[in-house]
Amino acid sequence: MNAFKKTRQMALGCIAAALSCSAFAVTATPESLSMAAGTSQTILLSNISGTISVYSSSSAVAKVSKVDDTTYQINGVKAGSVEIKFRDRKSYAKVKVKVTATAASTASAATPLNGRLLASNCFQCHGTNGTGGFDRLAGKSYSEIYGDLQEFASGKEDADGIMAAHAMGFTDEQLKAIASYFSSIR
Repeated sequence: MNAFKKTRQMALGCIAAALSCSAFAVTATPESLSMAAGTSQTILLSNISGTISVYSSSSAVAKVSKVDDTTYQINGVKAGSVEIKFRDRKSYAKVKVKVTATAASTASAATPLNGRLLASNCFQCHGTNGTGGFDRLAGKSYSEIYGDLQEFASGKEDADGIMAAHAMGFTDEQLKAIASYFSSIR
Protein backbone atom coordinates (compact mmCIF):
# COMPACT_ATOMS: atom_id res chain seq x y z
CA MET A 1 0.00 0.00 0.00
CA ASN A 2 1.45 3.35 -0.93
CA ALA A 3 1.91 6.23 1.53
CA PHE A 4 -1.03 8.23 0.08
CA LYS A 5 -3.53 5.42 0.67
CA LYS A 6 -2.27 4.85 4.23
CA THR A 7 -2.52 8.56 5.02
CA ARG A 8 -6.03 8.72 3.52
CA GLN A 9 -7.21 5.70 5.55
CA MET A 10 -5.78 7.18 8.75
CA ALA A 11 -7.46 10.52 8.06
CA LEU A 12 -10.81 8.86 7.38
CA GLY A 13 -10.49 6.85 10.58
CA CYS A 14 -9.78 10.01 12.61
CA ILE A 15 -12.75 11.80 11.04
CA ALA A 16 -15.07 8.87 11.80
CA ALA A 17 -13.85 8.73 15.40
CA ALA A 18 -14.37 12.47 15.86
CA LEU A 19 -17.87 12.32 14.42
CA SER A 20 -18.87 9.41 16.62
CA CYS A 21 -17.69 11.15 19.80
CA SER A 22 -18.08 14.87 20.23
CA ALA A 23 -19.93 16.05 17.14
CA PHE A 24 -23.03 14.08 18.02
CA ALA A 25 -23.00 14.27 21.80
CA VAL A 26 -26.35 15.06 23.40
CA THR A 27 -26.60 18.73 24.37
CA ALA A 28 -28.95 20.56 26.73
CA THR A 29 -29.97 24.20 26.43
CA PRO A 30 -29.58 26.03 28.73
CA GLU A 31 -26.72 24.35 30.59
CA SER A 32 -27.57 26.14 33.83
CA LEU A 33 -30.56 28.00 35.18
CA SER A 34 -31.81 29.79 38.24
CA MET A 35 -35.46 29.71 39.21
CA ALA A 36 -37.79 30.32 42.13
CA ALA A 37 -39.48 27.43 43.90
CA GLY A 38 -42.97 26.98 42.50
CA THR A 39 -41.94 27.97 38.98
CA SER A 40 -40.87 25.91 35.99
CA GLN A 41 -38.51 26.26 33.06
CA THR A 42 -37.91 24.27 29.90
CA ILE A 43 -34.77 22.41 28.81
CA LEU A 44 -34.30 21.56 25.12
CA LEU A 45 -32.15 18.58 24.10
CA SER A 46 -30.47 18.09 20.73
CA ASN A 47 -28.15 15.55 19.07
CA ILE A 48 -29.95 12.70 20.83
CA SER A 49 -28.82 9.17 20.09
CA GLY A 50 -31.41 6.71 21.35
CA THR A 51 -33.56 6.93 24.46
CA ILE A 52 -32.92 9.58 27.11
CA SER A 53 -32.53 8.64 30.79
CA VAL A 54 -32.77 11.41 33.38
CA TYR A 55 -30.84 11.46 36.67
CA SER A 56 -31.28 14.14 39.33
CA SER A 57 -28.97 14.70 42.29
CA SER A 58 -31.99 15.87 44.35
CA SER A 59 -35.63 15.53 43.31
CA ALA A 60 -36.50 17.30 46.58
CA VAL A 61 -35.09 20.53 45.08
CA ALA A 62 -36.31 20.21 41.46
CA LYS A 63 -38.44 17.70 39.60
CA VAL A 64 -38.02 16.83 35.93
CA SER A 65 -40.89 15.88 33.64
CA LYS A 66 -40.79 14.92 29.98
CA VAL A 67 -42.82 17.12 27.65
CA ASP A 68 -41.78 15.40 24.41
CA ASP A 69 -38.71 13.62 22.97
CA THR A 70 -36.56 16.78 23.04
CA THR A 71 -38.21 18.94 25.71
CA TYR A 72 -38.14 18.55 29.48
CA GLN A 73 -39.74 20.74 32.13
CA ILE A 74 -37.86 21.54 35.34
CA ASN A 75 -40.10 22.39 38.31
CA GLY A 76 -38.51 24.15 41.27
CA VAL A 77 -39.66 22.51 44.51
CA LYS A 78 -37.61 24.16 47.28
CA ALA A 79 -34.49 26.29 47.65
CA GLY A 80 -31.23 24.50 46.89
CA SER A 81 -28.98 23.34 44.06
CA VAL A 82 -29.32 20.27 41.89
CA GLU A 83 -27.50 18.74 38.93
CA ILE A 84 -29.63 17.03 36.32
CA LYS A 85 -28.03 14.61 33.85
CA PHE A 86 -29.65 13.68 30.52
CA ARG A 87 -28.02 10.49 29.18
CA ASP A 88 -28.49 8.87 25.79
CA ARG A 89 -26.71 5.76 24.52
CA LYS A 90 -23.52 7.65 23.56
CA SER A 91 -23.10 10.57 25.94
CA TYR A 92 -24.70 12.81 28.55
CA ALA A 93 -25.41 16.49 29.16
CA LYS A 94 -25.52 18.15 32.58
CA VAL A 95 -27.76 21.02 33.64
CA LYS A 96 -27.03 22.86 36.88
CA VAL A 97 -30.16 24.24 38.54
CA LYS A 98 -30.32 26.71 41.41
CA VAL A 99 -33.72 27.05 43.06
CA THR A 100 -34.38 30.10 45.23
CA ALA A 101 -37.21 30.81 47.69
CA THR A 102 -40.69 30.89 46.17
CA ALA A 103 -41.51 33.98 44.18
CA ALA A 104 -45.14 33.64 45.28
CA SER A 105 -44.32 33.75 49.00
CA THR A 106 -42.26 36.92 48.69
CA ALA A 107 -44.65 38.59 46.23
CA SER A 108 -47.87 37.58 47.99
CA ALA A 109 -46.78 39.23 51.22
CA ALA A 110 -46.63 42.56 49.37
CA THR A 111 -49.52 42.18 46.91
CA PRO A 112 -52.20 39.51 46.72
CA LEU A 113 -52.60 37.69 43.41
CA ASN A 114 -55.38 39.09 41.23
CA GLY A 115 -57.17 36.06 39.77
CA ARG A 116 -59.16 38.13 37.26
CA LEU A 117 -56.06 39.84 35.93
CA LEU A 118 -54.28 36.51 35.54
CA ALA A 119 -57.41 34.94 33.99
CA SER A 120 -57.75 37.74 31.44
CA ASN A 121 -55.26 35.79 29.33
CA CYS A 122 -57.97 33.11 29.01
CA PHE A 123 -60.75 35.43 27.84
CA GLN A 124 -59.89 35.34 24.12
CA CYS A 125 -60.68 31.63 23.83
CA HIS A 126 -63.03 31.13 26.81
CA GLY A 127 -64.98 34.40 26.54
CA THR A 128 -64.88 37.42 28.84
CA ASN A 129 -64.97 36.15 32.42
CA GLY A 130 -64.97 32.57 31.07
CA THR A 131 -68.63 32.68 30.05
CA GLY A 132 -68.37 31.13 26.59
CA GLY A 133 -66.00 30.46 23.75
CA PHE A 134 -64.42 27.03 23.36
CA ASP A 135 -65.24 25.89 26.87
CA ARG A 136 -67.28 27.68 29.55
CA LEU A 137 -65.16 28.03 32.68
CA ALA A 138 -67.38 30.30 34.76
CA GLY A 139 -69.09 28.37 37.54
CA LYS A 140 -67.04 25.19 37.24
CA SER A 141 -65.66 23.92 40.52
CA TYR A 142 -62.30 25.13 41.78
CA SER A 143 -60.93 21.57 41.97
CA GLU A 144 -61.98 20.79 38.38
CA ILE A 145 -60.39 23.95 36.93
CA TYR A 146 -57.25 23.71 39.07
CA GLY A 147 -56.87 19.99 38.28
CA ASP A 148 -57.16 20.66 34.54
CA LEU A 149 -54.63 23.51 34.74
CA GLN A 150 -52.19 21.26 36.64
CA GLU A 151 -52.52 18.57 33.95
CA PHE A 152 -51.73 21.11 31.22
CA ALA A 153 -48.88 22.72 33.20
CA SER A 154 -47.21 19.35 33.80
CA GLY A 155 -47.47 18.38 30.13
CA LYS A 156 -49.61 15.32 30.94
CA GLU A 157 -52.55 16.72 28.97
CA ASP A 158 -52.02 17.84 25.33
CA ALA A 159 -48.37 18.79 25.90
CA ASP A 160 -48.04 20.40 22.46
CA GLY A 161 -51.33 22.30 22.67
CA ILE A 162 -52.08 25.94 23.36
CA MET A 163 -53.42 25.24 26.87
CA ALA A 164 -50.17 23.57 27.93
CA ALA A 165 -48.18 26.51 26.55
CA HIS A 166 -50.28 28.95 28.59
CA ALA A 167 -50.46 26.90 31.79
CA MET A 168 -46.69 26.25 31.85
CA GLY A 169 -46.18 30.02 32.03
CA PHE A 170 -47.89 30.33 35.42
CA THR A 171 -46.71 29.40 38.92
CA ASP A 172 -48.80 27.00 40.97
CA GLU A 173 -50.06 29.91 43.10
CA GLN A 174 -51.14 31.76 39.95
CA LEU A 175 -52.98 28.66 38.67
CA LYS A 176 -54.80 28.49 42.02
CA ALA A 177 -55.77 32.17 41.72
CA ILE A 178 -57.11 31.61 38.19
CA ALA A 179 -59.13 28.56 39.28
CA SER A 180 -60.48 30.47 42.27
CA TYR A 181 -61.56 33.38 40.06
CA PHE A 182 -63.38 31.28 37.45
CA SER A 183 -65.09 29.14 40.10
CA SER A 184 -66.46 32.30 41.77
CA ILE A 185 -68.19 33.55 38.57
CA ARG A 186 -71.81 32.48 38.06
